Amino acid sequence: SRHFRCFPGQGEMDMAGFLAPILATGYRGPLSLEIFNDGFRAAPPRQNAADGLRSLLYLEEQTRLRLEQEGTSIEPGVLFTPPAASAYDGVEFLEFAVDEAVGARLGSWLKRLGFAEAGKHRSKEVQLLRQGDINIVLNAEPYSFGHNFFEAHGPSLCATALRVKDQQAALKRATAFRGQPFRGLVGPNECEVPAVRAPDGSLLYLVEQGTAGQTLYDTDFSLDKNATATGGLRRIDHMALALPAESLDSWVLFYKSLFDFAADDEVVLPDPYGLVKSRALRSQCGTLRLPLNISENRNTAIAHALSSYRGSGVHHIAFDCDDIFREVARAKLAGVPLLEIPLNYYDDLAARFDFDDEFLSELAYYNVLYDRDAQGGELFHVYTEPFEERFFFEIIQRKGGYAGYGAANVAVRLAAMAKARSGAARKPVL
Repeated sequence: SRHFRCFPGQGEMDMAGFLAPILATGYRGPLSLEIFNDGFRAAPPRQNAADGLRSLLYLEEQTRLRLEQEGTSIEPGVLFTPPAASAYDGVEFLEFAVDEAVGARLGSWLKRLGFAEAGKHRSKEVQLLRQGDINIVLNAEPYSFGHNFFEAHGPSLCATALRVKDQQAALKRATAFRGQPFRGLVGPNECEVPAVRAPDGSLLYLVEQGTAGQTLYDTDFSLDKNATATGGLRRIDHMALALPAESLDSWVLFYKSLFDFAADDEVVLPDPYGLVKSRALRSQCGTLRLPLNISENRNTAIAHALSSYRGSGVHHIAFDCDDIFREVARAKLAGVPLLEIPLNYYDDLAARFDFDDEFLSELAYYNVLYDRDAQGGELFHVYTEPFEERFFFEIIQRKGGYAGYGAANVAVRLAAMAKARSGAARKPVL
């Protein structure tokens, strides 16, 4: 079907496995794309052309690697040879575009989640909050990239910093695949961190550890050495994005080519007002996870997010912890607005799993959702209500190697959020 035709690297067909034997026979002619796709016809031609070029470069690289793996030699210069992808080690920081008032409200939310105000930027209106290995930056600096992003999209995630082993190698690879580099204003004695623009115009910073253990926070921020987080959140587990339906393939190709991410199979999830399609990206080491969500229905949660942002935006951010019940108990006492899960969900859990009544009551009291995979891995997770009808946060605990995102619980979460928007609520039971 022409509805599912796409560029190499955007779909699931092993195109390198198709092309490698052809080149092994001695073919050195041109490679071109001829794809009749309804989405391509409706999309901006400049973006289509950029994706087409990037896909051919990616196909050449993957084919060269396949031939090398098979022991087939090919003369230098025939196939694209970019710098190898850098190793990653999770997210260094998340940067939110705010103004002074929004920054105060979001900062209050994060402090109730257990974050500590760890420092302020030496020369900019930028605040740093920390907990575990999580760093969150609130950027309210006037006349900055963050300010322009806030004016265009409102309170939103304007930048994500990837922790890399070699930032210059990572930048060279990104620009080789036609990534657009970005340079911001840097004050005296401050770190200059390379960045590239994501498909939605937000930034992806590339951060490596400084010499002698020194970090960009030491150079750029006045740190409060006495700041202590009150929560036990450890790291960022994943970030989910809400995207326009026509941009999903561009995002997949962007991360696969520039950063050597892998893409999981697409799944379809039920929303009370339509269907949501999700495709998760992840780094080869598994420390970076990025579910991408789209919906062609007008009233789904994804559609509402796109309307609020006036474009793509972060859907939710998940934080990992060691003891979800302890974290949720602390969050409840701190006044974090947690999403209330209907009690009949726990009746369904009782039918699916052999849980005793006491454990089910504990799950219900804390609004914790549960899932188990075929290998016995377990997932416990709980959600906050959305911050100002935009993004929300998830507290998550994985056990036994569970690697999914709780797809079995998406329908109940979306229904609970729709119910919360209507003002209905239920009393927790223990």
